[in-house]
This record gives sequence, structure tokens and C-alpha cells, in this order.
Amino acid sequence: MNLKLSICVFLISSAVVAWLPAAEPALPVALVNVDRILKQHKPLNEKLTPLKAQAKEFEGAVQVRQAELETVGNQIRQVQPGSPDHQRLQIQLVKMQNDLQRFIATNRSELQNKEATVYLAFFRQLDAEISKYAKAHSLKLVIRQHETSFEEGQSLPDVAKALNRAILYEDGLDITDPILEALDGNSKSARVE
Repeated sequence: MNLKLSICVFLISSAVVAWLPAAEPALPVALVNVDRILKQHKPLNEKLTPLKAQAKEFEGAVQVRQAELETVGNQIRQVQPGSPDHQRLQIQLVKMQNDLQRFIATNRSELQNKEATVYLAFFRQLDAEISKYAKAHSLKLVIRQHETSFEEGQSLPDVAKALNRAILYEDGLDITDPILEALDGNSKSARVE
């Protein structure tokens, strides 16, 4: 009797297992934290450092020119209105203001173009690495994950970014580290060549 019962239990459990859905394979989806890569990828930051220095130099030059404008403005206040000196200083002030505006527009545009060129080259490299990784690991979708936290003392834009994040939870889908390693590896091999 025990044998018959064991056979029945075996047959029933086999039938139940056959009807159960098979375990679904992992989704072919991954996440990459581009914010973290932008902060940690040393070759990118090495290319941006001279641009930051140029921007700081530019801001210093703007401050010098603004001080010159202020000096001329003070001179205008000390001269009798309507006098030839007053008119000459007014013309000089207007010319200096126009020159400053052109200087700012030209230099900002040049810096923005240089920065855009660096970022464009980097994002092309990043896209290539993500594509290579995705194909090698049969991923069908890679989603950009923003670096967010709920820490105290954050700026308002960072708080808004944390509150409006698209990904609320992930477990084991982040491929940022291997992508960062691949980017760093390509940078090292490019330096050797």
C-alpha cells in the first residue's frame, strides 16, 4: 500500500511540476549610471580640466573689464554733465560696455564649443562601450540611471532629480562598473599606442 501511495504522490507531483510555468530567464535589461561615469572617468576629467582653467581665466578677465567700466562710471559722476569730458567719458563707457558684451559672447561660445567637442567624443566612446557590452551579454535594453539620493543638504535640483527618478528599485542590473573599466582600459591602451 505504501508503494502505491508513493507512486501516486510521485505521479501527481510530476503532473503539477509539468503544469507550472518554467522560471523566466532574467530580463535582458541593464542600467548604467552616466553621472557616476562622468565624475569618475579620469581621461574625460583630464580633458575638461584645461577648459575649467580657461573658464576661470575668462571670468577673471571679465571681472577686470567690469572694474574698468566701474572706474569710467565713477569718472563720469565726477565730471560736470554736458562738458566735453563728460561726453567723451560717456562714449568711452558705451564702447567699453559693447566691447565687454562681445568679449563675453565670443569667449563663452568658444568655451562651450570646446566643451561640447570633448563631451561628444566621450559620449560616442561611451555608446560604443555600452553597445559592445550589451551585445556580449545579450542585453536588449540599457537604461540611463541618474545618481540620486535623499541626503540632507542637497541643492534643489538634486532633490528634484531624486524625487523624479525613473528607476525606483533595481537589483543586479547596474553595469556601470564594467563600462567604466572598459572605458578606462581603452584610455590606457590609447595612451600606450
